[in-house]
Amino acid sequence: MIEAIIFDFDGVIVDSEPLHYRAFLATAQQAGVEIDFGYDEYLRKYVGYDDREGFHEMIASVQPATVGSPAFASTIVSLCEKKKDVFASIVAQGFETIPGVIEFIGSLPVDFPIAIASGATREDIDLILGHLGIGPRFSTIVTASDVARSKPDPMTYRMALGNLKKQTGLALDSSRVLAIEDTPAGIESALGAGLRTLGLTTTTDGANLGRAGRVIGGFKNLSLELLQEWYG
Repeated sequence: MIEAIIFDFDGVIVDSEPLHYRAFLATAQQAGVEIDFGYDEYLRKYVGYDDREGFHEMIASVQPATVGSPAFASTIVSLCEKKKDVFASIVAQGFETIPGVIEFIGSLPVDFPIAIASGATREDIDLILGHLGIGPRFSTIVTASDVARSKPDPMTYRMALGNLKKQTGLALDSSRVLAIEDTPAGIESALGAGLRTLGLTTTTDGANLGRAGRVIGGFKNLSLELLQEWYG
């Protein structure tokens, strides 16, 4: 029996990975940092990282000798701050939600607990949820801004589950909470927190989500009743 659902954000609620890809490159270019790669490489190497780890890995791949230096750490902090404004300007040009997700969320009983556990920043999530108008539906939202270690570390999902228990007053067992994820890092994070997992092939193919309890193509025809059949 599934008693609560925790959603990842990028690639699960909103099709934001192309936006983040553009923001990473534009931010680096503005700062004079030489990183350049195609979208396929971004999905293969960097998707699932938060901004801190994303920039860390990107710069380390082209300037490995600088890793660990004070200048390197300062550059990462500066790039993360700049990316917030760049991302906001890209979002203002328009974005797409994952097909069917808004309808699926709307189909859940109003008292059914749902949350977000994401490697995105608080600012990025609040920005998009503000456009969508669904922020109040989530009992708690845990972001990269709230944890010291982002996915695949289980800290994000552990915090989301703990917050859900506090907000709802329910004794939620992790084995009765479902995480909906689109990346291997997210699946590992949720499994590490003891959650059940549903993988979406919105960002990568099913072979990369093999550790998920079940893998589907999207939200079309998905319902809470069907989830109870699968995970009951």
